[in-house]
Amino acid sequence: MSRPQPGQSPDRLPEKPLPRWFPAALPVSVLVAVLWGPVYAAVLCGVAAVAVAYATTRKPELWHLAAGTGLCAAGVLAQAFAYYLILRDGSLGPHGSAAVLFLLGLQFFLHGRKVRRAAQLTLSALRRHREENGLLRAAEPLGERRPGARRVPFAMTSVFGAVVSGLGSLFLCFTLLALRDLLTTGDNPWWASLVVAALCAQAVLFIGLGNTILRTGVQYYDTVVSSPDDLAGRQYVLYLRSFRDDHRLSRPHRVPLAGAWPAAAVSLGQGEEERIADALSWAGPLVGVGAPGERVPRAGARRMYLPPDDWQRPVSTMMRGAALVVIVLGKGPGTLWEIREAMRILPPERLLLLVPMKEKAYDEFRELAGDLAPGVLPAYRRSRALSSRVRGIIHFEPDWTARFVALRRPPPLEDPLVGSLDRAMWPAMVRLTELELERRADGRRGEA
Repeated sequence: MSRPQPGQSPDRLPEKPLPRWFPAALPVSVLVAVLWGPVYAAVLCGVAAVAVAYATTRKPELWHLAAGTGLCAAGVLAQAFAYYLILRDGSLGPHGSAAVLFLLGLQFFLHGRKVRRAAQLTLSALRRHREENGLLRAAEPLGERRPGARRVPFAMTSVFGAVVSGLGSLFLCFTLLALRDLLTTGDNPWWASLVVAALCAQAVLFIGLGNTILRTGVQYYDTVVSSPDDLAGRQYVLYLRSFRDDHRLSRPHRVPLAGAWPAAAVSLGQGEEERIADALSWAGPLVGVGAPGERVPRAGARRMYLPPDDWQRPVSTMMRGAALVVIVLGKGPGTLWEIREAMRILPPERLLLLVPMKEKAYDEFRELAGDLAPGVLPAYRRSRALSSRVRGIIHFEPDWTARFVALRRPPPLEDPLVGSLDRAMWPAMVRLTELELERRADGRRGEA
């Protein structure tokens, strides 16, 4: 079977005809130019040209990605302009217009993020290739609500988190007003700078606390998988990692020159584990073992909780039933056992390793792992570093020869981690698809 290149379709797509309303664009533009002037006519022609390009393009998901990015940018600009109005006027404006503008900008940003995520999944060459071969399944509900008392309803949790975040934004406004007075007034007491610093610290604290409440409320009401028996007959991806890496992989991307904690404190963006789940959605929903004793499951993979003294047997059972097993490299005897067990019972096409470390830490892991029979971990390959912690993936040839694929930056509008993983996993996905198609053909011949 010939292997297609990423994004290549088996047949050439036909050209889409122009929309029926296109011939009316020119006379309508002339009419607008006569009534309201050439500027409005030029704007109308520009909108019509963009609409025609969108209607006739072969990849409308690129337009959706651009539209989502534009909404996010408009939301950020609206929030920044609201802060500027507060700083200029010294108040929230007539009837709280600056606060309304800030809330509208926040809604634009959240909606734009949803549009970007949907467009990123539609743009995935892996999902498109699986769909062309009839292997892409619709998402099914998986798991059930975690047993236990829920003292605070989810709606109240959302309201409380939003109120705390709003107080943080209000403290930020006070900080800007105090900073303006500090810079424009010549005679200031010695403690004025301390007041501004305290207000700024309170703003960061309240915004971070509110966002943490919102994220925790969503996670607390997320579904969990009760037992491995619930996965029987389902298509899923088994996600294994060291529990010590959960905190790092659940945080949003790092802020350049500032680290990860500012993004985790003041951002409602997806964590890296959620992005990994999106990048692997072509193979099925992500299922992982939850850390013993954690109160709420982290966002990303559906959690399953196993007894600490008897976890190896059910993990081995889930490995056999998974469409794909993904193991995040990390120091610990549990991770080494999982890699060796996966190599023992799985074909090489169904195993994928994620590398969330730099070269020095990876070399230390190779020394700790030794020779993993039947395969040996390859040498590290450098590339332009992403803002994510995952730096590369390792997939295996049919003879267990390991290949290290470094993550490379995708086009600017795409999600950095999802887009880079979508391209890096292409060889592994093609071999897995071929294996599944061969099994399907063998099953049909057996039934005949």
